[in-house]
Order: sequence, then C-alpha cells, then structure tokens
Amino acid sequence: MSSGITELEVLDNFRANLKSIMKAQNMSEAELSVRAGFAQEDAISDILYGGTLPNMATPVRLADALGVPVDVLLRDRADHLQQQFEALPVQEVDRQAARLLSAVFKATERSLDRMGDRPTLDAIISWWKETDGDLSQSDQIAPHFDLVSAAEALTSVPKIHHVGAQGLAATTLGSAESSRLETFLETLSTSDLAELNGQIKSVAHSGVGMITPLKRIVPFPETNEAVEVSFVRLMLPVKDASGTLFVLNYSTLLSESTPRRQDG
Repeated sequence: MSSGITELEVLDNFRANLKSIMKAQNMSEAELSVRAGFAQEDAISDILYGGTLPNMATPVRLADALGVPVDVLLRDRADHLQQQFEALPVQEVDRQAARLLSAVFKATERSLDRMGDRPTLDAIISWWKETDGDLSQSDQIAPHFDLVSAAEALTSVPKIHHVGAQGLAATTLGSAESSRLETFLETLSTSDLAELNGQIKSVAHSGVGMITPLKRIVPFPETNEAVEVSFVRLMLPVKDASGTLFVLNYSTLLSESTPRRQDG
C-alpha cells in the first residue's frame, strides 16, 4: 500500500507535531525524556534535530508520555487542518494511521538474517509485509510471538493457540504453557478483557495491524509478589497453511519494576 508520502515528509511532520504538543503542554525536552523513559539526557534533542527517523518504539513511547494517539504525532498537520472535520469509520482511521506508520517501518526495517536474540518491532513488521503474514514462513520468529483469537464473549479470556517460549509473556510469567497465560489473563478486569477481545477482532477482520502501549501488574501467586511491566503490544493478522486466521501478538518490553510484595 503506497500513501505517496515520503520518509522526509513523515519526519518533518513528526518533529513539527512533537514540538507543537510539547509547547502546548509546556513540557521541556528534559521532562519528556524522563517521562518517556529515555536514559540519555539529550534523547529528545536528537529526535527533534537528528537526521534520521527514530525506530518504531520511539513514537509509541512519546505518544504514551504525552497522552496522545500515535497518529497525532505522525499526521500531516497542514493537510489535517485543511480538511473538514468529520467522523470516520474506525477501520478507515486504522488504515490512515497504518499508511503513516509504514514510512517509519520502512526507514527502520532490519533484515531477519541479521536479527539478534530478540527481534525488534520493525523486524516483525518487515517479516509480515514480506510474507503477507504466512505462518508457514515464521520458523525463525515463532519462538518470540503468541497466536490468539478472540473469545466468543468479549469478557472471556481470548483463545491461546501458541505461546512463544522466548516471547514477553513466557519470559515474564516463567512458562510457555498456554494455561499459565490464560491464568494471568483471568486476572484482568472485564473492561480490559473486552478491550483486548475487541482489538483482536478488529485486527482479524480489518486486516490492519495495531500497536498499543500498555502497563500491567503481573501477579505471581506462588510467591505473593507482582511485577509492573510497561510494554508495547503489536497485533498482526496472520494465516496458517490451511488459511485459518489468527492474530499474532508480539510485545516488547519498555520497563519493568522490581518485584514487590502484595498486600493481604
């Protein structure tokens, strides 16, 4: 899918939007850097004045820190202001955001042959675009993602078809067993489960991926401890050799608290 927008234009839009939102929120570069969890003091300066597009995780982290949707940081401001404001179908909003994000993906794609121990968001998206989401060609990355489908009832636990042994869920929970992930999902509120199932259904039916920054408290009943995990979740529609549709769930860690004792 081609949007006709160049990488340089996306970078210019991204910087202009970021500066405008920072000014509106009276937020300094140093404060935003801390909120977004960057270790380098000049991280925001490099983003605003550097010569290349940031990697995919950066717009997501900044949007989360600023409390705005990712597409607000990436949209064409001039075109947006010229358009008449009208309600758009959710799927069309997703498609427009996907077109803008694709330029960022393209600038930061890495070859799967050069992937390290854990793939980046960009590498997973690159694989998906190159293979059209064909699971028969996923042997190299399968240990890093989970496969799910929505439950029939929105407030029920989604169906778990595969848990990657090296994925964030398995490494955080200490097990690649589907039952362990299901047990954790049962701790989510009904609203969280409804949102999760809704996102899975939207990705499966629209054919458009979804990226969401999240925070979760992961309980460990065996030790009465919990860990607060901040991560970015990527969902992509994929199919197996028989054409059965699943949603690939890949998450990358942004931060993790030290385990803490739960009350009670």
